[in-house]
Formats: sequence, C-alpha cells, structure tokens
Amino acid sequence: MDYLREWQQSCVDEQLIRLNVMPLAGATPSEYLLYSDRLSRRNDGRVSDALLKRYEHTERGGWWCSGIDLLTGENDLWGCFKPKFPRLSSDHSKPIKYEHPPKTTTGLFALRVPPHLWQRIADRWQVPTIPQSGEPAQVEAEFWEWLIQHPEIPICITEGAKKAGALLTAGYAAIALPGIYNGYRTPRDSEGSRLGRSHLIPQLQKLAVAGREIYIAFDQDRKSTRLNSSHLVISYAVFCLKKK
Repeated sequence: MDYLREWQQSCVDEQLIRLNVMPLAGATPSEYLLYSDRLSRRNDGRVSDALLKRYEHTERGGWWCSGIDLLTGENDLWGCFKPKFPRLSSDHSKPIKYEHPPKTTTGLFALRVPPHLWQRIADRWQVPTIPQSGEPAQVEAEFWEWLIQHPEIPICITEGAKKAGALLTAGYAAIALPGIYNGYRTPRDSEGSRLGRSHLIPQLQKLAVAGREIYIAFDQDRKSTRLNSSHLVISYAVFCLKKK
C-alpha cells in the first residue's frame, strides 16, 4: 500500500502506522474534513456546493492521520489528509500538500502507541509501565495518561505526524504540531491587534509539567522558525510557572 510504504520510508513502525493512518477515497475524505458547524451549508445541512468543489480533488484518494485527543482520552476528530493529487494554493504558486479540517481549531498529533513502543520508551528512561487494560483502544489512551504522570520523561515537539512517528519508533516520547505556529494562541481583537500574552494550546497544557524537559525539533532553522520556537518556549515556561 502506498501510504504504508511512504511512512515506512520515514522509519515509522508498521504497527504504529496501522493504528493511526488509513487510506481514504471517494466521498469519505470530505466526511473526515468537512465537519465544522461553522462551514457554509445548504438548508438540508449539506455543505455548500462551492466547498465540495474546492475539495473534490480528495475524491481521488490519499491518506488520513489522526491520534488521541489529550483532553478527552478518546479518538481525535481532528487530523490531516494528504491527497494523492493536491490542489493549488489560492495564488496558484504551490500545491497544498496536507489538508486539515477547515473552520476548526487546530490540534496536535498524539499518535496511538502500540505496547512494544511504549515499553521501548519506558526502558529508555527507566520508568515502569502501568498494567494495561487489555483493550487495544484503551491501551493507546493509557500511554498518554502514563506520560502525563511522568514528567521525568522528556517530550519532543516536532512538525508533522510522520516525524512524531519516527521519534516514537526510536523510543522517544513525541507529539507533532501541524505547523510551527500551532503550539500557542495569541489573543487578538477584530482588527488583528494583539490583546495579551500568547498561551499554550490546551493539549500542550496537559503535558506541561514543571521540570519536564521539552525538545523542539522543527523542520528548518529559518528566522520564522526560530521566532515561533521562542514564542512556544516562553508560553510553555509561563504556563509551568503558573502551575507551581
């Protein structure tokens, strides 16, 4: 399968791939992407024809990735879809490689972790695991609850789900953001003027514990990457100080 080969080429464990990634085609990608109540809809509740037209390229197939919602412990509704044939940006300058649900708040990728990788991470940091429930879906959520309860385990924050998968495969706890701007929120007024200090997104707040080491592993050392990494670090530090 194309998606399996693509992820394995990024050094991601096969079982982890199968837990978090699936091929989609036809009308199904739109069902995963176009769920926001803020989308333009017809009187019968279906999204507008214009919106369906914008996403018709997804009907030709691709893969979807989503993980665990750290706020609820349930499967995350939010995720990303990589179409085989991407559409172009509004200025037609480049293809849009990944599609995320429009008109929704972006989340993060806390991938479902199979037991053997959980054990690999526990062994690396010499932390005991907890008894597992035996129910696969519950075990996947238990990993993240276990990680939250062990601040001695560092967490890598990277950009893109495949990179998080590769780090988890290697025995490092890792979550992924969909982009370098998505780990924090900056309150602004209707005109875009800043209203206050940036703050961590709620999902990262769950992982933010005083004393936990955080490694930021974004794609490139661009000026914008360095700037947004610093915003994320400051937001994380301020949140941890407030919890003390």
